[in-house]
Parts: sequence; structure tokens; C-alpha cells
Amino acid sequence: MDNIIQTISRFLKKVTLVLNILSSLSMAFIAFILPLQLVIPVNHAWVIYIYSGTSLVLAMDFINNLLRYRERHEATTNRDIFRNPHTPAFLIIDFIGAIPFGLLAISPLLGIIQLVKIIRVAQYQRIWNRRVLRFADYQKLGFFAFWILIVTHWMACGWLGLHPYPGISDSLTLYVKSLYWCVVTLTTVGYGDIVPTGNAETVYSMMVMLFGVGIYGYVIGNIANILATRDPAKLAYQKNMDQLKAFIRSRQMPVELQTQMRDYFAYLFQKRIGPDETNFLQKLPVNLRHRVELHLKRQIIDKIPLFQKTTEAFKDAIAFKLRPLVLIPGEFIIHQGDEGNEMYLVIKGRLNVYRNESADQVFELKSGDFFGEMALINDAPRNANVQAVSYVDLYVLERTTFEFVLTQHPDVAKRIRETAAKRSGKN
Repeated sequence: MDNIIQTISRFLKKVTLVLNILSSLSMAFIAFILPLQLVIPVNHAWVIYIYSGTSLVLAMDFINNLLRYRERHEATTNRDIFRNPHTPAFLIIDFIGAIPFGLLAISPLLGIIQLVKIIRVAQYQRIWNRRVLRFADYQKLGFFAFWILIVTHWMACGWLGLHPYPGISDSLTLYVKSLYWCVVTLTTVGYGDIVPTGNAETVYSMMVMLFGVGIYGYVIGNIANILATRDPAKLAYQKNMDQLKAFIRSRQMPVELQTQMRDYFAYLFQKRIGPDETNFLQKLPVNLRHRVELHLKRQIIDKIPLFQKTTEAFKDAIAFKLRPLVLIPGEFIIHQGDEGNEMYLVIKGRLNVYRNESADQVFELKSGDFFGEMALINDAPRNANVQAVSYVDLYVLERTTFEFVLTQHPDVAKRIRETAAKRSGKN
């Protein structure tokens, strides 16, 4: 018997997410059909079949939640911080929701008890909102739509039960008219073509209006917030532009500098760089931060020809030692005669290399190239100028890291020296 229970438990655990989704859809059906049965006749032939299927799904969801509660109650540790809190109170809700009152009850009114399961659906959605990252905004909008449709349907059914429509006997027409009244009332439009005729309808109308004002403000506010925060890069760009405008108004800045600052922030926006990523990563634990940095830098290091034939251990070691740098067009990264303490790896962009006495002889660097190694190898001043032609993304290799590469990885050191020798020959 224990083996059977364990087998069922393992199977249900694998399909927990599917069960949660199916149980949510099942409750959506019950939340639609039960209130509707109270006010208009519904064809029971197809309802019974669908109701039987939803009841089976809800029963399986209850069994799964019960097994998960037992499993977590007996476990000493739990790694899943996004678990559903399967407390005894929630299990009671699951049990009540699994009972097909709509099939067993003489009156549909008793079946309303089963709607208590809707609380569990809300809990599932909260957990999903925490788990999902990439499409979280669309998911939240979908959940908003789910609850708005449910509440609007319930209010339409309530109005249909109160307000008579003389001369109309078609069930679909009655429901559509009631739904129309509910929508225009909730959205504060209120055309006035359908008006309350008694005290009960008047009070109900006021309740719907008050609810509509609250839900309208809540929904609009949340949707606006979701749309505003779904693009951090755009927010950062707009914030930088506002700060730049204020800075320019309070300082006498040349137009050329203003343009360069504006273009730099536009470049960051084009690269989809949002708030300061370095500060953001500093919030993570050290080990997790190193893993994230390693993943980001390794994607670039793997594309650099200099490192393509090196070991994985070397790439991991060098990744933590590289520092990112961005150049704007026309900016000099190296001046001839300067002391050299860094070597540079070109990730993206173009640069020109030339000597002062031969400015017409230009050597171009592009993505995947490296430069600055000659001053480090010869321990001498820089022998050329390096100027950015476009926006350039670089990685900086400090002298200590460069020396580590030369001593620990002779194959890479050999390629660097060969490149340096060729460039010396050209010069």
C-alpha cells in the first residue's frame, strides 16, 4: 500500500504545476456556471459532463496538496522557498472545493460553497508571480484580466437576478444586457439606458459603482506601473536625460560636451543597459555574484580569438580579472609616450592606431582584437596613439593580470608576443 501511495505521490509531484493550472481553469468554469444557474436556466446535459471533469481535477489537486503537506511536514529541510503553504486551513479549502456540490445539491445555491476554492487559485497566482521572471509582466496582466472577468460576471448575474427585462425571454440576450449594464457601470460610463427601478436595484447599483471606482483606480494604477517598469533601460535613459537637462541648465557647458553626454546615454539605452548593473550585482552573495559575472564575461571571452584555444580553467580565471570600459567616438584611450599599465580587448567597435609623426599611416582595430600589450612586454612608454572611431566596448587587462597570463599560460603569452613582434615590424 505504501508503495502505491509513493508512486502516486511521485507522479502527482511531477505534474503539480499542470494540476494547479487545470484546477484554476476548473474553478474559473465553476465560478462562471454556478452564479449563472441561479438566474437563468442552463442546459444541464453538457454542464454535467464538464462539471464531472472539473470535480475530478479538483479532487486530484486536493490529493496532491495533501501529499505535499505530509511530505513537507516530515522533511527536516525544504529548499523550495516558493512552495505553496499547505496549511490545514488551506487543505480544508481544497477538500471543500473538491466536493461537487453542483452535482449533488438540489439547489444551485448550495453549490456556491465550492467557490471557496477560489482562495486557493489566488494563492497559486501569487506563487507564480514570484517564480516567473521573463514574462512576469504579461502574466500579471493576464491575472488582472482573469479576476476582472470573474467579478464582472458575478455582478452581471446579480443584476440579472434583480432587474426584470419585460418582453425578453432569450437567456443569452438577458445575460448580454446585464453584462452590458455591469460593464458601463463599473467603468463609470453609465449611459443611463438601463436604470434601477426599486430600492434593491438602486442599492445594488451604488455598490457596483463604488466597487467600480475602486477597481478602476487599482487596475489602471497597476497596469500603468507594469508598463512603466517593464523596460528598465528606458527608465534609466529618461532619468539620465532629465538629470542631464538639469545639469546643463545649472552649468555653462559647451554644446559639443552636451552632445557627447547625450549621445553616450543614448548609446547605453541602445545597448539596453538599465540601472547600474555593478551596484545591482553587489547585492548578491559573493559566490552567486561570481557565477553571474562569470556567465556574462565568458560569453564574450569565448568569442575573442586570443583565448579560443585556451583551457576552461584559464577562461574562468581571467574572466574575474577583466574590467569593462566604454569609449565615445573621438576619445583617446592611449597617447603616445604615456606610461602603460593596461592591455585592452576590443569587444565591439573600431579604433585607429597611429604615431604622431605618421598620422596618415593608420592601423585599424576591430572586434576581437587586442592592443596595449607592447608597452607591457617591453616595459616601455606607449609607442602609438589609439583613438576610438565609434563607440567602443573594451575589457581592460591590468598589468598584474597580464603578468599572470604570461607566467601561467605560455601558449597565450606566445601569441601575444607574436602579435607584438608583427606590430613592431610594421612600425
